[in-house]
Amino acid sequence: MTVDNSAQTGPIVSDERIRDTLRRQIERAYNVDRSFSRATLSNESGVSVHTLDQIMSRNPEKKRRVTMEDAFSIAQLLGDRAVSALLSTIGYTARRMDEPDALQPMLIAATAMAHLSTIATAAADGRIDHTEQPRCQEAADMIIATVLPMSSAGRQGA
Repeated sequence: MTVDNSAQTGPIVSDERIRDTLRRQIERAYNVDRSFSRATLSNESGVSVHTLDQIMSRNPEKKRRVTMEDAFSIAQLLGDRAVSALLSTIGYTARRMDEPDALQPMLIAATAMAHLSTIATAAADGRIDHTEQPRCQEAADMIIATVLPMSSAGRQGA
C-alpha cells in the first residue's frame, strides 16, 4: 500500500460546497421564512440579482464562482444560522462579538460538585455539627452562585 505524502493541490473547500450551502440558506429565506425576496436580498446585501440567480441555479452552465465577499454579505444578512453554515464548510464555528459568553455547563457541574463534596463529607456521619456548619454554609452559597446563571432566576437578570 502506498502512502501519498504530497501536499494537497486543490482547494480545501470547493466552490460547489459554498454554493450548495448558500443555496440552502437562501431557499430557506425565500420559501420557509419568507424573510427576503430576490430584490430585497440583492438590495440589502449589495449582491446583484444576477449573482443571486447564479448561486441559486442548478444548471452547470449558469454557475459562476462565488466570491467570499458575496458569500459573507449574503450570509451576514440572512443571520447567524447562515454564517454558521458557511463557516462550517471549513470546520469553524463563530458567534457574534457582542454575544455574551456562553455558559460552560461542564465547568459549572465540576465546580458545584466540589462544593457539594464539602457538604457530603460533613454529612457523612448523619449530621452537620457546629464546627462543620460554617464550611457547609459557605459551600451551599457557592453552589447557589455557581448554578444561578443556569436557573430561571439567573436568566431574568440577563
